[in-house]
Amino acid sequence: MLKKIFSHSFILSLLIIVGLIFFNSQGWLKIPQDIFFRLTGFGQKISYQIALKTNDLIDFLTSINKFNQKNIQLTKENEELLSQLVQLKEMARENEFLRQQIGLVSGESPQLILANVIGQNLSPFEKCLLINQGAKDGVEEKAVVIMAGNFLIGQVIEVGSSFAKVQLIIDPNSRVNALIQESGVAGLVKSNQGLNLTVDLIPQGETIKEGQTVVTSGLAGIFPSGLLIGQISQVVSIDVQVFQEAKIEPAFDFKKLDKVFVIKN
Repeated sequence: MLKKIFSHSFILSLLIIVGLIFFNSQGWLKIPQDIFFRLTGFGQKISYQIALKTNDLIDFLTSINKFNQKNIQLTKENEELLSQLVQLKEMARENEFLRQQIGLVSGESPQLILANVIGQNLSPFEKCLLINQGAKDGVEEKAVVIMAGNFLIGQVIEVGSSFAKVQLIIDPNSRVNALIQESGVAGLVKSNQGLNLTVDLIPQGETIKEGQTVVTSGLAGIFPSGLLIGQISQVVSIDVQVFQEAKIEPAFDFKKLDKVFVIKN
């Protein structure tokens, strides 16, 4: 009968647990416990240290992940702020550009179309540029093109739906009726084989000097009067010739054009 009872695993386990409780209450298990903890204490200490290091590592990796996410967020915010700053600067530049055009011609209020330069051809045979405004924006052929400060750029010679081709005043085929502002002497501005600007057909005997300002005269009704062209850099006068000639230093660098105005006809 006892053999059958002890052979049953549940009853056997229960008897062992009861026995251990009894022995422990009597203090008989203290020595075995001390021996057991001495034998396993070092291993438990190592296991505990490993657990701590593991937790520290997990916390460190978690903090790195959070830091990376925060860094990505800050980078994105920085890019957005930089983009906004660029847009604000561009708006400020365009506003200044527009502000400088107020009062283009005294007593008149011409309608201006702001355009971006999208291409240039500065070959010896042709000096022109392409702008991103065309017929749908109100640009027409023969419209005058200027830049901030009332500087004359040229004239529209071809118009597409969303673009236009502008002949620059430095083009070999360009001709502009001009006036030397300080003396009132009239002349004709043209490009010397596309190399430099000159004002020609100045009568001999007229006094012109370096540094004087050359503007459009308004004759022939093509260009409005008072648009700036440049300053005289050199006077070429030969007594046997009927007319004098003067070289002009343009008021700006045509290679650096990025925004222009088209005066609506």
